[in-house]
Amino acid sequence: MSKIMKVSSIPFLLLPVFILAGCLTETGLYRWSGYNQQLFDYYQNPETAEEFRLQMEATVLEAEKDGMRVAPGLYAEIGTLYLQKGDRTGAVSWYKKERETWPESVVLMDALILNLEKSDS
Repeated sequence: MSKIMKVSSIPFLLLPVFILAGCLTETGLYRWSGYNQQLFDYYQNPETAEEFRLQMEATVLEAEKDGMRVAPGLYAEIGTLYLQKGDRTGAVSWYKKERETWPESVVLMDALILNLEKSDS
């Protein structure tokens, strides 16, 4: 009886292994493409802002081409990089993309857009 119990409990012991293996192969909901490491590198070396912006734009283009959603905040991050280099029009454009893609960001994006458009006039 104890051998039967041990053998029948094997599937239950292996179940978490299979679940975790499935999670490891999951591609995820959004395209990040090394965002965390790129952001860390940028913060360590702020003079690489242009390179970081180009990497983020490539990530966005790749995600859109593959039909994936761009990760939350990525459009806004690119907009902020445009703003830091003095391109208000570019910043507003990216902030609008963030607002359209992520409705929960509407209040913040609207405030940023309004302030930028107000200061342009």
